Amino acid sequence: MAAPYKLYFTGRDDPRNGCIMIGEDTKPIFFRFDTPDLFMGSARTTVTKGNGEAVAIFDWMSSNHPGSATIGHRRIPMIRLVMTGTTPNGSRVFDSGNGKMYAWRRPGNDSNAYDLLALPQAVTIAIYRRFNQSTPIGPSYAYMQYTFDDDILLLDSLLALSLNRWIDLQGL
Repeated sequence: MAAPYKLYFTGRDDPRNGCIMIGEDTKPIFFRFDTPDLFMGSARTTVTKGNGEAVAIFDWMSSNHPGSATIGHRRIPMIRLVMTGTTPNGSRVFDSGNGKMYAWRRPGNDSNAYDLLALPQAVTIAIYRRFNQSTPIGPSYAYMQYTFDDDILLLDSLLALSLNRWIDLQGL
């Protein structure tokens, strides 16, 4: 990947709640995932950007089953962000709001790493890696390095990554 941008994952190491992504590509980037504790019924994850504006919502069924996602003005089943792909092997495919298809795939047996592939060529355009480090913004437990400048794809890829991480943590 040439001239990559980098987002650092800080806050809570929970893909649904308290996870903060911060960095800079052609502009400052900030996203936060929050899922308030609910004792009965469903749960809602709200994804906000730097100015506090909600840019996406995950409505979970029975607190922990994927329901629907609202991304801007699009409303889709959450499973559309993690569709099991046959090509490349072991990938989970999603349609981005930019009209193209992408897939997150774990390289090898590393459950702490993911590669983002642009389909159908399966070209790696981003990587997610677990790596504890000190950064200018404080401690970070992971980073995403990417080579594209597309706000829609960035949000969609982070949403799909969050669901992939959550599914893998649940052992589903």
